[in-house]
Amino acid sequence: MVCNGPASFAARMHPSWPTTWQRLLSVLHHPSARMALVLGILLAMVFSASTVYLARQQTVAEYQEYANNLADYAVQRTERVREHTLRVLQTLHDNHSPDPCGANNITLMRRLSYGSDLIEDVGYVQGDTLLCSSIGHLGEGVAVGPVDVASPSGAQLRLRVQLPFSQDARYLLSTVRGYTVIIRADWSQDVQGWLPDAQAAVGVFHPEVGKPLFAYGEPDAALLQRLLSSAPAQAARVAHDSIVAVRPTAFGYAGFATIALSELEARWHTRALQMLPVGLAIGALLSALVWGVARRQTSLPWLIRSGLRHGEMFMLYQPVVELATGRWVGLEALVRWRRPDGTLVAPDVFIPVAERSGLITSLTRWVVGQVLRDARVLLVAHPHWHISVNFSAEDVRDATFVPYLQEQLRAHGVAAHQLVGEVTERVCMDATLARERLQALRRLGLPIAIDDFGTGYSSLAYLTQLPLDLLKIDKAFVAPIGTEAATSQVIEHIISMAQSLGLRMVAEGVETAEQAQWLQARGVQLAQGWLFAKPMTIAQVEQQLRAQQQKR
Repeated sequence: MVCNGPASFAARMHPSWPTTWQRLLSVLHHPSARMALVLGILLAMVFSASTVYLARQQTVAEYQEYANNLADYAVQRTERVREHTLRVLQTLHDNHSPDPCGANNITLMRRLSYGSDLIEDVGYVQGDTLLCSSIGHLGEGVAVGPVDVASPSGAQLRLRVQLPFSQDARYLLSTVRGYTVIIRADWSQDVQGWLPDAQAAVGVFHPEVGKPLFAYGEPDAALLQRLLSSAPAQAARVAHDSIVAVRPTAFGYAGFATIALSELEARWHTRALQMLPVGLAIGALLSALVWGVARRQTSLPWLIRSGLRHGEMFMLYQPVVELATGRWVGLEALVRWRRPDGTLVAPDVFIPVAERSGLITSLTRWVVGQVLRDARVLLVAHPHWHISVNFSAEDVRDATFVPYLQEQLRAHGVAAHQLVGEVTERVCMDATLARERLQALRRLGLPIAIDDFGTGYSSLAYLTQLPLDLLKIDKAFVAPIGTEAATSQVIEHIISMAQSLGLRMVAEGVETAEQAQWLQARGVQLAQGWLFAKPMTIAQVEQQLRAQQQKR
C-alpha cells in the first residue's frame, strides 16, 4: 500500500473533502471574493454590535414606559385619596359636634373609615396629639409629631408617622380643624399588579419637605428633588443610573417612579444573546427582521392588541340565581386572557391598561360578539334569561356603540332585553352625556345595571340622574353579613336605597347559605357567587342546565 501523507489519509477518510476544500481555496483566490468575505464578516460584526446596542435601548425604552405608567398611577391614586379625604373631613366638620371625641362623633368616624380601601382610620388631633379615632378614646392620646407641611386645600400634613399600634408601618395624617384622616403611607400589596419584573420604587413625593407622601420601595429623595427643580415636566428619562419619571401636580406633590438601570442589565444581556446568533449567521440581510423581533417584546397594550388578534381572550360565565326559587335566570359574562405560555393575566391587570390605552372599546366589542356567538342558542331557548356584559365609560361615550349593538343583536337573533349593560360609576363623571347614551341603550331595549356600587364615588345623586334598572351589590358588602364588622351595616343602607329607587338588585360574591337567606329576607331578588356556581364555559353551562332539567 502506498501512503502519500496526510492529504491522502484525509482523502481516504473523507473522499469529498479535498475537492470541496480545493474549490473553496480557488474561489478565495479572486480579490472580489475575498472582499465579499471580509465585508460579510464586517457586516456580521457590525450587526452583532448593533444588536447589543438595540437590545439595551429597547429594554430601556420598555421600562421607561413602565415608569411613565407607574408615575401616572401614583398621581391618580393619590387624587382619589385626596378627594375622599376632603369629603370625610367635610362631613365631620358639617356634623357640628360640640365634642369631637364624643360617642356620636366616634360612631360617625367609624362609619366613614370602614368600607374604604383608601383610608385606614379617622380621628381627632389636638396640638400634636391624637386624642381619639374610630377605635375610640386613646387615653392621654398618642403623639403624632409636628406638622410637616400645609397643603393648598388647608390640610395640615404629617408625613411618615409611626403609630404605637402599627409596628413598622408609616402613615400620612391629613388634618383640618383637628379632624384627621389616617392613610397608610407604605404602598405594598396596593401596587403589586402594576409593578414590572424589575425592582422599582413608586409613589408620591412632596418637594417642599423632601419626603414621600406615599411610597413603595426606597426612592432617592435628592434625585427627585433635583429633577423637580430642573425639568419637572419631562417624561421618563435616564438620570443617575436610573430610569426616572416624575408627574408634578397642582397640589404641590409629584408622582414618581424609579427603576435602577442595574436591574435591567441581565435583561438586555439575555435579549442580546438571543439575537446575536441570528446576526452572526445572516449579517446585514436580516437586520430589519431582528429589529422587528426586538420590537415584539413591548408593552402590555401591545400584548393586549396581539391577544385580541390571535385569539388569546376567552369567556367564562357565572350564573345569576333567583333567590326566591333557586332557578338560574341569567349569566354574567367574564372575559379572561391566557397567554401562549399558559399564563393567565388577571382582569384587574389588563382591563385598566386597556382603558388607559384606548383598547377598551375593541375589547368590549370582541366580548359582545363572542357572548352573542356563545349564548345565542341558549338565549333563544330561554327567552326570559339575560346575559350581562360590562360597558366602560369609553364605550358609553362612543357615538357608534349603540348602532353596533343593534346590528350585533339583529345578526345573532337575540332580543335586546336579554343583554344587560353593566356600567360603573366612572360613567357618571359626565352625567349629561351618560344619561343621553344610557337612555339610547334603553330605547334599544337593553336594561342597565350599575356595577361595583359603593366602592368608588357612589352617591344617591348619581343614581337618581341615570336611567337604571338594576343595582349590583359588590361582594365587599356581602362578605361581612352575619359578622360583627361595622361594614355589615352598609349593605342595609344600599338595599334601602335601591328599593326607594325601584331598582332590582343582584348580590355578588354570595358564598354561604346564611348570606343568601339574609339577602332574600331583605328583598334582594338575584344573586351570584360560589354558593351557586363558579364561572364556567358556555359548554359547562349547557351541561349543568341539562342535568338540572333531568332532575326535574
